[in-house]
Amino acid sequence: MSEEKQDEELKELVLARIGIMPPNLKLSIGNFGTFTKQEMIEHVKCGDAAGKQIIQMQISFIKALTSGRLIEILNKNE
Repeated sequence: MSEEKQDEELKELVLARIGIMPPNLKLSIGNFGTFTKQEMIEHVKCGDAAGKQIIQMQISFIKALTSGRLIEILNKNE
């Protein structure tokens, strides 16, 4: 699979994930500021620096979730 195709698939995965988030959600993304759900979608679609950071953040979360690492962290904080 080409890197460009893989990037597009990751972008689609992240857009689907953001799409199911509550409409009133706001997230702070590093030094980029705070974004609404719609703003996050726009940044991911255009692929700017904030969009790339959002993608990286969501992929890291998905990896932590699927590896069981997220559950380990949550269990330690109980």
